[in-house]
Amino acid sequence: MKGIRSSMEPSSSGGARHLHREQLEKLEQSLKNALAIVQKTQQNTQRENLRPIDWLDAAAAVGVCLAESRDALAEVRQEVIGGARAALLLYFRSHPGEEVSPQELEGVAAIRAWARRIRELRAFGWDIDTLGAGAEAPYRLNAPQLEESVASSEATIMSVGGTSPAERLMEYLLHISPWPASPQQLERVAKTPTWRQEIRELIDQGWLIQSHDDRPEEIPPGHYRLANLEA
Repeated sequence: MKGIRSSMEPSSSGGARHLHREQLEKLEQSLKNALAIVQKTQQNTQRENLRPIDWLDAAAAVGVCLAESRDALAEVRQEVIGGARAALLLYFRSHPGEEVSPQELEGVAAIRAWARRIRELRAFGWDIDTLGAGAEAPYRLNAPQLEESVASSEATIMSVGGTSPAERLMEYLLHISPWPASPQQLERVAKTPTWRQEIRELIDQGWLIQSHDDRPEEIPPGHYRLANLEA
């Protein structure tokens, strides 16, 4: 996908690459640990019947490993995209009209409360259906973008979250793309007068954020927009 970050690659800085490598190594180790527990349990059952307490102990240990892997996934997600809600929105917008499973969405969000984030996206105005009933029912984003009036509304500005100006700006641009955002909107979202510096840093990281200089016929002076997500 040519998406928001070119090929979804991490930042080009050496520090960021080192951090991502460390987090991915942590993810790899936690999954290896889970596999080792399963293999050991399987070997034991070949010698004798699997006792309930032995299985419970093994399942508990695997659960710890899976929690560690989810934490590692969340750390990488936070570094390369931002919050869970922004990650889910990016994934849905990258697969409009497609069925996506709860397992995929939990992996993308890397948090247990991912379904709550989908309810929040619906409150923004995103047309996301649950295709069936039950915990295994898939989801689908029906419309590839918000209406411009919804995207630029006061409610959208007030509902954007994030722990940093850059994270809030990124989520807002994700919501309103392909529509451009005015300087006033961006400053209110970022909650800092230095929002232009945050935009430049996002661009330096590889996010495809365009200005009037890039598309003078489409983007008013001072405005910015996230490029279309299609390749």
